[in-house]
Amino acid sequence: MVTIKDIATQAGVSVGSVSRYLNGYRLKQGNEEKVKKAIQDLNYIPNQTAKSLKMNKSSSIGILVDNMDNFYSAQLLAKLEQLFDQAGYFLLLTSHRNSEKTFNYKLHKLIERSVDALIILKAESEWQSFQEIGNLNVPVISVEASLANESVPEILTADMCAAEQVVKQLLLKRKKTAFIIPTESDYVLQQRLAGVNAAFDDFQEKLPPDYVKYVNYGTTEAYDAVPELIKKEFDAIFVTNYTNAIQVVQSIKDAKKIVGKDIAVAGFGYSHFLLNMRLPVTLIKQPVDMVAEKVAEVTLKLLDHQAVQHQTFIQDQIFWQKELSGE
Repeated sequence: MVTIKDIATQAGVSVGSVSRYLNGYRLKQGNEEKVKKAIQDLNYIPNQTAKSLKMNKSSSIGILVDNMDNFYSAQLLAKLEQLFDQAGYFLLLTSHRNSEKTFNYKLHKLIERSVDALIILKAESEWQSFQEIGNLNVPVISVEASLANESVPEILTADMCAAEQVVKQLLLKRKKTAFIIPTESDYVLQQRLAGVNAAFDDFQEKLPPDYVKYVNYGTTEAYDAVPELIKKEFDAIFVTNYTNAIQVVQSIKDAKKIVGKDIAVAGFGYSHFLLNMRLPVTLIKQPVDMVAEKVAEVTLKLLDHQAVQHQTFIQDQIFWQKELSGE
């Protein structure tokens, strides 16, 4: 195993000079070039663990996510990796798969690895281990999940506001709107449902229970629900997540109905896919890049011991179907 003493001997400089170079200090140009060449020639790989213990800094950031098969999460993680790479940080990524037991286990494993900061991407508010993350001795940032501890900064998309805007237009422009909602309930879904109810409140009405169809995530239940809704003369469907929106659009087409004309479709999704299909669908899109940039900004400020605000809401983008745009 190559040591810094071997590098010093190869480069003809002192061990102290090699140590300073490895810790980010500049050397005289001639000595620096010799050290660089010796490192390359000897194929030296720094012992990051030993360096972390010495400097009390691992240059790594832990991310605990709900799951990795979610399009939004995958896009967000890709952007975060790019941003933290630029800042000199390495990401340690793992998922809890919506299990509190797994969340607690993975949380402690990340802490054991001496991460410099921890990012939680979606977790259930009622989990005790989630509520206690503010007691950890590293900076923690919560993304798309809210908790009582105001010491933990939260980065949230304003899904409630966007849902309210779109549902209000559906109630104004369409006779009868159905709502397809997953049986799972997390912070994000709760905010979207709050927006739906707020839209009905704006008209001094209540959401009729028989206007709601609950479906299980990862099934074809959203697709299967559409024929029944057509029979009941619903002329609009609001969908709270992307995968169900795809199913609803396909089911309407298979029923020989025209999307946007016979049945308006609106909800949360990813514009580049549905819009490229040239379908008249109103889409609410979470601005992934903006969320990632804010998460990275807040994390780096915390690592630099700067003050940050408790909650940051980022506005969703709405791609309106012409009929619903209000124009």
